[in-house]
Amino acid sequence: MVLVKTFYAHNELRNYSYLILDKTTGYSWVIDPYDPQVIGDYIKKNGLVLKGILNTHQHSDHIRGNLLLSSIFSCPILFLNETDLIQQSTQDAIRVLNTPGHTLDHQAFLWIREGREVALFSGDTLFNSGVGNCRGGGNVDLLYESTLSLLSLPSETLLYPGHDYRLRNLEFSENIEPENKKIRENIREIKELKTYDLGPVTLKEEMEVNPFLRLHSPEIRQNLKKKFKSLSIGDESDREFFRCLRELRDQW
Repeated sequence: MVLVKTFYAHNELRNYSYLILDKTTGYSWVIDPYDPQVIGDYIKKNGLVLKGILNTHQHSDHIRGNLLLSSIFSCPILFLNETDLIQQSTQDAIRVLNTPGHTLDHQAFLWIREGREVALFSGDTLFNSGVGNCRGGGNVDLLYESTLSLLSLPSETLLYPGHDYRLRNLEFSENIEPENKKIRENIREIKELKTYDLGPVTLKEEMEVNPFLRLHSPEIRQNLKKKFKSLSIGDESDREFFRCLRELRDQW
């Protein structure tokens, strides 16, 4: 049986790291290790074998634990192409998706079971109720295209992002779409929970509250037009609304 273990870093950037493990064989793969000591202790305590290290991108907070974990467990730091597939068990595999935008080399990882997408490890491309920024060498047009491509995944796919920005993103979402009752409900629920108690949500649930996935919302469009004169002269493409929404979030 393949499972996901989530590690929350309790740092200023609120990083998530993930260990995908096969309980039958003990084989495991870590994604974006932040705290190598905590992750390494868990691997040792549970008698697991670390087969490889995966990184969604090369920002320091996502590769921070690479060298120490690689040294301790004599495992490779994997650099994969989009066509590559990691076979975890007879039923489970990890597939690579190129998702440039936040950085030009950004990748996401899909956990696939019996040919069906179970979970998306999205790094800094797609967050709970938001998307990544492009300030560190990214490209907003590529981010738009990558985000759009993820909407083709099954709606029940679970989302595992690279950071916990959920509450702040929901507050922004409420500001741009105040009549969305789902957003208000989510804010109430999250305020009562600690980050490490927050479970993953599905893409279907994301599409109910994430403004970057709701570009056709009349309320979002109307509010963006009030803030950006460029939108009031007839350019109403989804791409342009996405650009303006990302710019607005950068100032939030």
